[in-house]
Amino acid sequence: MRSQCRLALFGAIIMAGLTWPVSAGVQVVGNKCVLVDGKPFFPIGIYQADQSDFPMLAEAGFNTVQRYAWEGDRTYTDGQKWLDAAHQNGLMALVGLCRRDVWEMDWTGTIARIEKYHDHPALLAWQVMDEPGTHGRLPTEYMPAAYRLLKEHDPNHPATAVLCRFADIEPYTPYLDVVQADYYCIPPIPAGWYVGTGFRGIKMFVDYSRAASGGTKPFWFVAQAFNYGTEKTSLDIPAEWSRFPTPRELRTMTYTAIAAGARGVLYWSLDALMNDGHNPGDDDHSQREMHLEWLKAVTRELHQLYPLLTADTPELIQEQDNVVAMVKSDGQDIYIIAANYERQPTQTRISVPGAQQASAELMFEPGDPVSIENGGFIASFEPVESHIWRIKPGQIHQTFPER
Repeated sequence: MRSQCRLALFGAIIMAGLTWPVSAGVQVVGNKCVLVDGKPFFPIGIYQADQSDFPMLAEAGFNTVQRYAWEGDRTYTDGQKWLDAAHQNGLMALVGLCRRDVWEMDWTGTIARIEKYHDHPALLAWQVMDEPGTHGRLPTEYMPAAYRLLKEHDPNHPATAVLCRFADIEPYTPYLDVVQADYYCIPPIPAGWYVGTGFRGIKMFVDYSRAASGGTKPFWFVAQAFNYGTEKTSLDIPAEWSRFPTPRELRTMTYTAIAAGARGVLYWSLDALMNDGHNPGDDDHSQREMHLEWLKAVTRELHQLYPLLTADTPELIQEQDNVVAMVKSDGQDIYIIAANYERQPTQTRISVPGAQQASAELMFEPGDPVSIENGGFIASFEPVESHIWRIKPGQIHQTFPER
């Protein structure tokens, strides 16, 4: 029956005049980057993007998009056009399951959606649910059921969901192939919500996810790219915290996740970044346009670092003095990605095994090179500040130990 459905779909595509190649699928290989058609893929993504946004996003270094219409509409008649446009712009896509159907475990429409799109070349993963456990339903029933259904009807694409609480990681990780977590640092939400504070919670989410899966599943971090204070007015948030993240904060939440071992970074969300409700007083749209440029500056850095982010090379992750740092090679150069996740300045020694004497250039920002001696160097950080250094070949004398 399934082969007949595939043939029917293929015939429909030919009749429509489309020539998209059939996807070879997305493979999860432990805690590494997922493989898309056999090649490592690190999502640089954004939530709630429309087709008209795709050229701009691709130019800015994004490679992954999402839209909530999939999750809210049982049929979503524009789904084919949206996925085709993503593919035309070189973007992969998260395709959501209809939330109502998943909650009620009514799988007729879900099966039809899977059968229709499982071979689309833009499909990166099936988005099972957003923040399960927060909707007053019984996720202990519908998450396992949805996972089994996806594995039965499309074993070639991963299932993912966004978790927002540490307590959700352990019970739901068995029913996900890729774990996502959204953690918004501004304003600093009370510690009881996450059992963590500020940017440090990003590192904690990565660590907890790795522990829950035994290091067998990748983690994608969903970072804040909107004014969260507009959604938390009941908490009586001080005015200084009801704002969009600063450029430094955007950059540091991104590199805290990467240095801790995240295999993808997505931002929530383009719609929230640009709409009126999250931008009070911005009548001429100048503020939101500036914020978008701040975000693009970070994603363009990630695009430049893409060979490093997708390299299947040993990593050394270290944490001390409120700094998390990763030392890794792209196969040619050595990079150090480090972030201070606290709102106070700090200094720390970062180890670079095998480097007795070397010079590391600072990337993406002005500053003098640092001298590495006896396998390390002292780095200084302002509050919630991140740095990336690069060491040219010939100055390292041994490879890094496996993490």
